[in-house]
Amino acid sequence: MNKLTLAAQTIKETVSALDVGQAIGLNVDKHGRCSCPFHNGKDRNMKLFPGNRGFSCFVCHETGDVIKLAQQYYSLSFRDAISWFNDTFRLGLDLDGRIDDDKRRQAEMAQILRKNAIEFQQWKEKMQFDLTLTAGRIVEILEEQRDRNMPTRPDEPWNDAFCTAVRLLPKARKFADDCMMDCIKEDKQWLQVL
Repeated sequence: MNKLTLAAQTIKETVSALDVGQAIGLNVDKHGRCSCPFHNGKDRNMKLFPGNRGFSCFVCHETGDVIKLAQQYYSLSFRDAISWFNDTFRLGLDLDGRIDDDKRRQAEMAQILRKNAIEFQQWKEKMQFDLTLTAGRIVEILEEQRDRNMPTRPDEPWNDAFCTAVRLLPKARKFADDCMMDCIKEDKQWLQVL
């Protein structure tokens, strides 16, 4: 196996299409979708897959691995694409000599850390979304309790269920609104990272 082939294998094992999309400036959403740069698509019709699964456009049917993505985007030769990956992702590949095993392990660890950061962010977003749904449901339950126990006549005494619902509703609504705003803010920040 020659040096370039070995370097290409290392790149495919350590750099995902999501990483390449971020590096070249594609506006990738949290699902790995972006506008296809090859047919100048306006919709998010290209999918950048995690790991070593590459990319695919659902309109122009362009597919390939991470190296092909960089090659086509920048119109690079295979060797120049390998050099671009080496420089951009600091892989430590010695393209004129042997590959430094320590640098390769560092690059693999960096890829694992990037993957873990993305998975943690997705988990965090799911938890925030679940909390927002729960807060909304609590507001609904309190409103139902208030409406069900509301006095029907002016001289009717207020029962404890009605008083509790009326007392807790403003706090529950504020909490639900805060959760919703956190979800929106988190989504915007995550899109900027990608």
